[in-house]
Amino acid sequence: MSTDLYELIAYAARYWFALLAVLVAFYGWRACVTDNRRARILRYQAHGAGCVGELVMLDDGTKKKKNRKPECYQFGAEAVIGSGRTADVRIRARDVKKRHIFMTYRPGEMVLHAVDGAPFTSPVNREGEHILRDGDELQIGALRMTLVFFNAEDAAADESGARQPKVAQVLPEDVSDDEFEDVWE
Repeated sequence: MSTDLYELIAYAARYWFALLAVLVAFYGWRACVTDNRRARILRYQAHGAGCVGELVMLDDGTKKKKNRKPECYQFGAEAVIGSGRTADVRIRARDVKKRHIFMTYRPGEMVLHAVDGAPFTSPVNREGEHILRDGDELQIGALRMTLVFFNAEDAAADESGARQPKVAQVLPEDVSDDEFEDVWE
């Protein structure tokens, strides 16, 4: 085999493998985009799966209020309110930072934590924690939102805001605790 033919085959093989690498990268990118679209569709169809409640926008600070449906933002047990892409509750407004508020769920209430001293207004309890219960309002700048829980037990609170205590389960008299101890031993 002559050296010219060998070099020609080497160049052809080099560009062939480079083309294959580009095709593999392209098909990998296309599969990723397709999977993301499918995941977005599934999240939309599952609408509310794993959600604890929602924030309903009462006033967005704009003058346009005619015939507008209220915006609702659903959230899970831990959520971040902000204007950034990584926020669970994404609110596009001038007053909202990329990561504004971190919320954690406790039965019957959401505890709010400001991220980097972000300003907001909400009810404060005796310990100085910002807590939202069902029907309470949260204000961020000109935005006013109210919290609505999906679970009926979380929404059932008396006028003072305290939750009704759950009734303890009572075992029948003929069953003793000693019968259950041998199972765990």
